[in-house]
Amino acid sequence: MAINLSVPTATTSLPKEIETNPKKARLWVESLPLTKTVESADSMVHVLESINRGKMGVDERVELFEIYRPVIAVLLDELEAIYACSPLPLPAKQLQAFQMSNRLLIECGYSYKIWLTEKTGKMIVFNAKKNMPLPLHRTLCFLRSRMIQCYKTYHPVPAGVWQEAHTLYLYAEQQGLGAEGDAESKSSIVDVYVEMLMLAMADPYRLMHKEVERAHDVLKQNRGLVSILSSAEGVNPQRLFVVALDGDQAPKVLIQGNAPPAGQVLRLIDPTRLADKLSQKLKSASNINAAQSRATHDLNDLTARLIRLWGDPPKRMFRRNPADSGVALCSGIKAISYFAELASNENPEADAEAIREGRTIPLLKIPRDPMSQTIGVEEWQVLNQSANGVRLHRESGGSVGVTVGEAVGIRFVGGRSWNVGVVRWLTLLHGDALEFGVELISPTAHSITIEPTMGSGGTKPMAALLIAPVSGEAFADTVLTTTEVFSDLREFELVDHGESSLVRATTLIERTSRFDLFQFQPS
Repeated sequence: MAINLSVPTATTSLPKEIETNPKKARLWVESLPLTKTVESADSMVHVLESINRGKMGVDERVELFEIYRPVIAVLLDELEAIYACSPLPLPAKQLQAFQMSNRLLIECGYSYKIWLTEKTGKMIVFNAKKNMPLPLHRTLCFLRSRMIQCYKTYHPVPAGVWQEAHTLYLYAEQQGLGAEGDAESKSSIVDVYVEMLMLAMADPYRLMHKEVERAHDVLKQNRGLVSILSSAEGVNPQRLFVVALDGDQAPKVLIQGNAPPAGQVLRLIDPTRLADKLSQKLKSASNINAAQSRATHDLNDLTARLIRLWGDPPKRMFRRNPADSGVALCSGIKAISYFAELASNENPEADAEAIREGRTIPLLKIPRDPMSQTIGVEEWQVLNQSANGVRLHRESGGSVGVTVGEAVGIRFVGGRSWNVGVVRWLTLLHGDALEFGVELISPTAHSITIEPTMGSGGTKPMAALLIAPVSGEAFADTVLTTTEVFSDLREFELVDHGESSLVRATTLIERTSRFDLFQFQPS
């Protein structure tokens, strides 16, 4: 059975500068200056592009790649350190690192895919049980790496990635090779494929910085607990997911009334044993406090969210109403603090006077002065709105960066104050357009500064926000600060327009990679 994979055609001779002698190739790759990450990665991509498109034996090509592989792994890690935690749209340096990493992953996959397409295209594959598992496993690993790279940067998974992953798994299943794999990573072909499936079902575009890695670690530590079935007989259909192995889509929740994915070769994914084991671990954890935090970097909190997603897929709480309007948006606590202060100084009578004089007043007020534009504020389109959030869209070319877990300020049409929200999911669309979902946590905010009274390490007063509750008129005893500020019973000096008071932190409501939201009381 031949495997149909996308590979470049070998039409050219290898350039003279490309070393094909294994010893010389090893000396060359070990001489690459790893401190010059982008330049070395560019050199590596050039060599891989040459050997993947050059006329040479498939075994010789894979042998060369195995020599390069340890250095490639280091380069990929270094490139990821440049781009992984940046807000979108990626700045120029981070975008260059992302694109270089993507090219490197694609070429790495080609080296094994070329081997697979040639070997499986023959009438007889000699020693298939011995020779096929490692290339199958390696190819799946590089597809998984491309998928994870997309999740970390909120890019859509490229067309063809899922189709090739399904094709490789189906081939391994039909040839009885699923349990085979790579002794180095101690994982099988099925293990890698299941990790791809389960990460896709972990709502990855809602995960914050480093949470994709942590979810992946959870899966690696609990291998063998997810079943891939051809029939739903004897299992709970409410805890199943379905995937079409002859399609190019991620798995979907199997809910009665939903149309199955397009395709004839369907498989069911049953994560019941995994969800049950994680539930048992969570119950036995002595340091868990479910009421303490939500959407944090705490592993127990992440595990609880994964259990809900894999064990009892959630349903929408609020209805979405389509909308076609604009909002002003800024990102980050400093920006929200600045624009909230600016709005509080606006004179409502000035608008009334302008209307009496027949002058046009913009419904959506976006500050256009140089300082405001430097800090960052722009208009986004509202696609739909619910009782507690909005879905926003922006075409390419914007300057305000966002990421999951960031606090944002939103000013609606006709509004005089800035709502405070949290980015819960984010997707980069074609042409660098962005869409993301915001949960609104406060209809207004009050600008203050806050500074620890002890153990501050010389820190200066930090911009912070007093948060008003979603329902109610007065500001609550809740403050929004940069991340890692909260500590139980920590004392702060809170300065509100010149008036100073001492307060003590009491309860952490939420911590993300970008902010702390906690309650306090007078000290």
